[in-house]
Order: sequence, then C-alpha cells, then structure tokens
Amino acid sequence: MFADNWKISLRQVRRLLILDLFGLSSLMLPGILSSLTGADGLFSLGLGAAGGWVFLWLIQKNLQNAEGDYYHYMKDTAGQIAGDAFMVFYYLYFVTLCGFVLYQVTTLVLTWLLPEGSYFWVSILLLLLAAYGTVRGIEGRARVYEIIFWFLGIPLLLMLFLALREIRTDYWYPLMYSGGGDFSRGTVAVWVFFLPLTAVLFLKPFCRKPEGLAGCGRWALGVAAALNGVIYLILLGVFGRNTLGVLKRPVITLMSMINLPGGFFTRQDVIMTSVWFLALFALMHTGVFQSTLILKELFHETGNRCSMWISLVLAFITGMGFFGNTFLMEVYEIYQKWIVLPGMTGILLILLLAFRIRQSGMKKEGMEREENRE
Repeated sequence: MFADNWKISLRQVRRLLILDLFGLSSLMLPGILSSLTGADGLFSLGLGAAGGWVFLWLIQKNLQNAEGDYYHYMKDTAGQIAGDAFMVFYYLYFVTLCGFVLYQVTTLVLTWLLPEGSYFWVSILLLLLAAYGTVRGIEGRARVYEIIFWFLGIPLLLMLFLALREIRTDYWYPLMYSGGGDFSRGTVAVWVFFLPLTAVLFLKPFCRKPEGLAGCGRWALGVAAALNGVIYLILLGVFGRNTLGVLKRPVITLMSMINLPGGFFTRQDVIMTSVWFLALFALMHTGVFQSTLILKELFHETGNRCSMWISLVLAFITGMGFFGNTFLMEVYEIYQKWIVLPGMTGILLILLLAFRIRQSGMKKEGMEREENRE
C-alpha cells in the first residue's frame, strides 16, 4: 500500500478525485441548497467552488515548498509538536468522514438494493472490502476505478439528458431572492463538500508526476462543480424548491422517474444507484486510506495493518453513531463548518507563513556568514 514504487498517474488521480467529490455532494447538496436558497443555489455552488479553488491554491503553494512528503514538511516547517497536532487534526477529519460516508452508503444500499438487510452486516462488509482494497494498495485501487469510471459516467450523462424533457423552467425563478444569511450558509456548505481535496496533500509520494497534483485537483473540482450545477438545475426544474428541499436523495428519485426509450429496463433506478454506491465507496475508501496513512506516520509503524484496523474500527463506531443518533448529523455539520473548514485553511496559511519566516532566517544566517568571512 505505501511502497514508494507504487505510483499512479495524473489521469488516475483526476478520476479518483472526481469520484470523491461527486458522489456525496450530488446526493446531498441539492436538498441543502434548495431548502436554503432555492434557485439562488446555483450561485452558492459557484461561490463554493471558488472557495475550493482558493483552497487548492494554498495546497499548491505548500506542495511546491515541500521537498518530501507532507508530514515531514509540516514537522520541518512548524516543528515536531505542531506537525503531529496537525496530523491528528487531519486524522480526525478523514476517519469521521469515512464513518459518515459509511453511514450514507449503507443506508443507500438498504433503501434501494437490500431493503431487508442489516445495517450492521452491510457496514461490516463494506469496511472489509475497503480493508482489502487498502491492503492491495493505491495502485490497484486507481486501476479499478479507472476501468469503471466511464461505465459510471456514460449512463449518468444519458439519464441526465433524458431528464431534460421533464424540466419546468418556471421553477428556476425567482432569482436573487434568498436572504444573505441563507446564501452564505449554502456557499459554506458547498465548500465543505469539496474538502476531500485535502487528500491531494498526502498523494505526493504515490504520484508519478507530483508537480501536477494541484492541477488534477482543479480539474476534478471543475468537473464536480459543473455536474452538480447541471443536476441541481434539472432537479429544481423537475421537482420545484419545496419538494426538492424535503427529498432525502432527490437525484436517485429522479433516476427512478425517467422512462428509457423502448422500456428495456423497468428498474433503472437500481442500476443508477450503483453510480452513487461506487462513488460513495470510493470516498469512503479514501477516508480509510488517508486515515491509515496518517496514523502509520504518527505511530512510525513499518507496516500499516495496525493503523488500518484502528481506523476501520473508529469509522465503524462513527457510522453506528450516525445510524443510532440522528442528532449527530447536526453535530457533524457544525464540526465540518466551524472546525474543519477554518482549521484546514488555517493550517495551510500557518505553514506558508512559517516557511517564509524560516526561509528569511536562513537567508540572514547566510548573509552573516559571508560578512564574517570577509
């Protein structure tokens, strides 16, 4: 999994990031934006994507300063204690993200694929699959998702095209009608859904051309934002603001309503559910991979099995918490908006500032040595 000779291409990184960003955001954002902003949700989406662009710019600047991996860059720049504290912060983000996505994908399976199934056993099976993929390594994972990428993308684009005939454009109005507070909350919500781009920081040792990682992030962000914009306009035009705001998974509900020409598939909703199942599983697997990598570095573990199983257990406990206590969804939302988002942005800014101070200090020392020699 963490061998230095296991490298993935920039194309594979782009596709992994697109799946990571698209699945959860397209499943949840339409309902959130509709309830907050109505038709103005498209503008919130654009501003949230702009925030993600700024976030990627900070990531790019730090990656340019890092000579090795991100963990050692943090330690060298901000010190051992600060570096470890930042790693713990990232670990908590990825392991709770994994638990949250595990909850979402398990409930998706139980709702649309296995209505008689058990939450406990479905989530255990999903985590075991993630463990198997983690042991096989990032290269194997990237190859698998590279193969299925278009098998997911082509049916999705076809179904969205067929849904265009159901749109009522009068549902897109009024514009610029939502209040400033709701509009701001919608924008922040969009930005939060793009935070998995943080994984780019840790991919440098596993990429054949690490200098292009930030560009992969920008490409993935653009594709995910565009797809979300199209889906939001279609959903708003089909359901209207009030109905869209109360549907749990409106995009999958839409897929069940579309009639394919010829009537070849009577349950295309089940087929289309696989698009979101695999996209959510990809994001869950990213959470497992990143949390395992971070814990491995913190423990200075030579292998990765102990770190992986600790992360899997914590993700399972987190997912069970969401399943048994719905109020934790609100707690998690607060955590993402008021702790994770400013925290991640602050860490990147602190590192840039500390690196500048360190560089200027080294230049001063160099100048003093030259003066002493003279």
